[in-house]
Amino acid sequence: FLSGSSTSRGRMPRVVEFRVPFPCTPEEYKWGQIYTVAKVCTEMTDPKDGAGVESIANEPCTLDGYGAGVYTKKYYHFRSKLPGYVRAVTPKAATFMQEEAWNCFPYARTIINHPSFTKFSIEITTIHEPAKRDSHGKIEYAENIHNLSDKALKTRKVREIDIGDSSDIKKDQYKSEEDPGTFKTKCAKGPLSQGWMGREPQVMIAYKLVTITCDYFGISKVVEDYLEGYEYSLFKSSHRKFYCWMDDWFTLTHDEIRSYEDAANKKMTESMKSAKGAGPVGQEQISAALKDGQTDDLTTSTRNLEMGDGVSPTSPS
Repeated sequence: FLSGSSTSRGRMPRVVEFRVPFPCTPEEYKWGQIYTVAKVCTEMTDPKDGAGVESIANEPCTLDGYGAGVYTKKYYHFRSKLPGYVRAVTPKAATFMQEEAWNCFPYARTIINHPSFTKFSIEITTIHEPAKRDSHGKIEYAENIHNLSDKALKTRKVREIDIGDSSDIKKDQYKSEEDPGTFKTKCAKGPLSQGWMGREPQVMIAYKLVTITCDYFGISKVVEDYLEGYEYSLFKSSHRKFYCWMDDWFTLTHDEIRSYEDAANKKMTESMKSAKGAGPVGQEQISAALKDGQTDDLTTSTRNLEMGDGVSPTSPS
C-alpha cells in the first residue's frame, strides 16, 4: 500500500496522514498512551449489551529495524450498537473486527480487518517524533516521515488535528471535563487554548498514516469517506482524553501502568465472556464466520455495517 499499489480491481486505497501534536516528550507519550488506550477500551466495553473489547494477546515482540516492543491482538464486538434493521440482515459473526498491533515505540503498526471480508482492511502506521520548530518557534512538520514514493505522495491527504480546538465537536458529544482548551494539568501543562503549540515548551508529533482498503463494487467511496471521518474523530477524541487524564497517569511508574493495563485487559475479557448476546467470542467466532461461508458476498451487509450510527470498528491506536 505504501508504494501506491492498487487493489485487485485496480482501485487505489485511501491514504490519509493525520498529524497530532501533543504537549509532552515522546517518552511521556509512550507510557501515557498505554494507560489511555486501556482506559478508553474499558469505557467501550459494556457487558450489559455485549459491545466492547476482547483482549486476545499481549506479549513481547521484535520487528526488524525497530527493535523490541509489544504485540497485541484484540476483537472489537459491536453488534448491539447497530440499528435493529441492520442486525436483522447482518450475520452475528460479521459484527466484530480483529485488530493486531506491533508497538515498537517510536514506531507502531496496526492492522484492522475481518476474516470474512478479504478485500477490506485498515492499516495505521505511526511514527512519534519531537516537534521541530522554525526560527519563530512555529512547528515544522516532516513532509514525508513515512518515506512514501512520489506516486503515493500525490494521492496522500494530510490532516492536522488540534486537540485544543473544540469548534468541530458536536454539542451532544462535548464534555467540559475533556476539553484541553480549558483544562490545566497539575503538572503545569495547558490549558491548550488557541496558539498553544507555540507556547508549550515540550511538543511531540504523532504522524499516523492510515491506509483504507475497500474493494467492493458500489460502496468503496462511501466506506472510505465514513472511515476517514471516523478515524479523525477517534484520534481527536482519544487524544483529548489522553491530555485531560494526564494527572491520572503522569506520576505513575512504568510498572504501575503495566499493572493497570493488565487489570483492564482481564476485566474487559471477562466482561465479554459473561455478556448477554455477545457470544460466541474470540477464536470460536472467527471459526464460525469461516465455517458458515460468510465470505466476500456480503456487500449489502457491509454497506449497512459501515454506515451504522455508533459503530466503533477500530481502537484509539
